[in-house]
Amino acid sequence: MLALLAAPLSAQAAAPKLPPELHTGLRCAALFSIVAAEQTRQGAGDWPPLVQRGREFFVRVSARAMDAGKLDRPALQALLQTEVASLRTGNSRAALKAPCLAMLDANLPAAPAR
Repeated sequence: MLALLAAPLSAQAAAPKLPPELHTGLRCAALFSIVAAEQTRQGAGDWPPLVQRGREFFVRVSARAMDAGKLDRPALQALLQTEVASLRTGNSRAALKAPCLAMLDANLPAAPAR
């Protein structure tokens, strides 16, 4: 998941038209990627564990975006890198937490506690 975001940016073409829910999904996937990396380094904090569910969400929403937007891997990578950069510099992470977790739960319900 992070390897896709770590590759260098190529010249960015005009952003493809994606349905709003896919654009939001990519933004949430980028946020989950950041939080999952932080969880791996320093623990869960106030987020639920995202390493597995976040990765699966990332894969699913990326595949849907590639199909809907007719994106190749470099184009998807550029979109995700833009989202990650925005999330690292802005204050939107806290505002996105609840809607992104709701989207995660709607797409990948958490496994019931044993």
